[in-house]
Amino acid sequence: MPTSDPILKSVTVPLGPEQAFDLFARRMDSWWPGDKHSASARTSALPRQITIEPYKGGTISELTADGKVVIWGRILAWDPGRYLAFTWTPDRKDDDDAETVVAISFTPTPDGTRLDLTQGAPQTVLGDLADAVSTTRLRGWQLVLGCYHSRASATACVAV
Repeated sequence: MPTSDPILKSVTVPLGPEQAFDLFARRMDSWWPGDKHSASARTSALPRQITIEPYKGGTISELTADGKVVIWGRILAWDPGRYLAFTWTPDRKDDDDAETVVAISFTPTPDGTRLDLTQGAPQTVLGDLADAVSTTRLRGWQLVLGCYHSRASATACVAV
């Protein structure tokens, strides 16, 4: 079966590692582009809330505009200021098994913190759709990390 390379994205933000981690994980609701990347967006609405439970085994969830809780993933590793990993299933349908894993490292730099994001999927599930799905997700992460960078830099949200 075909395989797809993992998605690799990086962005440097003008924050220390602890602050960068805190903004990404504990304050995701303040910068996530919910108008484009959420269950609520499918109905042209905004999510009421996006939450990460801050511990291994915790969930990443959206409270939709109509009050439904949608689980986006589960925390696999939680190391504030250093590393975050989680399963990622926001596009998952009930009969779909396209779970991926997102791993993010936070590395201090002279200009702040570099966030390195990797997303990989069990390609046997995706089959011939692997390349199309990977391209779509790459574009999504460009916007998502652009919004994260913008929030950290206090500028307008643009793709990176």
